[in-house]
Amino acid sequence: MAGVREQRPSWRPPVLSASEERVWAREVALHAHAGQLDKAGEPYIRHCQRVAEAVDGDKAKSVAFLHDVVEKAPGWTSERLLDSGFSPEVVAAVESLTHRTGETKDALTIRAASNALAAVVKRADLLDNLSQVERQGKDGTQYRRRLVLLDAAAAYDGHRAESESADRKIAASSARGEAGEIRREAADRVAKRLALLLGMAAAALIYLVLRF
Repeated sequence: MAGVREQRPSWRPPVLSASEERVWAREVALHAHAGQLDKAGEPYIRHCQRVAEAVDGDKAKSVAFLHDVVEKAPGWTSERLLDSGFSPEVVAAVESLTHRTGETKDALTIRAASNALAAVVKRADLLDNLSQVERQGKDGTQYRRRLVLLDAAAAYDGHRAESESADRKIAASSARGEAGEIRREAADRVAKRLALLLGMAAAALIYLVLRF
């Protein structure tokens, strides 16, 4: 009926173990990418397989197999992945790796860095793409540049999470009246921030050199 909102089914498949999810992710990727070719003209699933082999842990391997399913396979969405039995953690990482309309590749790389699982898989994805174009004798600068960008963005996100944790520790120390502990925490935080800024400045310089 017009005006009636379609409802998602209430049924859900059984919860999969991490190893079962990895096996299921490979099966879904095989089906979703059937007939698709990669940059070297080989079956696309081989790229997914190589990315999966380059990362550690069942969750990361599941994300690796699925990392291009929503973007490149017709009919696949995040909702369908959830309905197919994949965990919210895996689906969230896949979403972080899926290109959005109007989004630049650099912006996607930065967004992927904000999700720990996605960042690991994105690095493996970029390295495999770099390897493939270099095998063909093509310029891989764009992949090297995005690897630098990914590492810098991931370092920043890691520092931000650490800073939030440090804020909580300093607040707790302050509440207990531990002045010495507050000074040590603050000094440690300043040192880490300076190290991060120096690292990001170096990464920015490399990024600009590779870009131009």
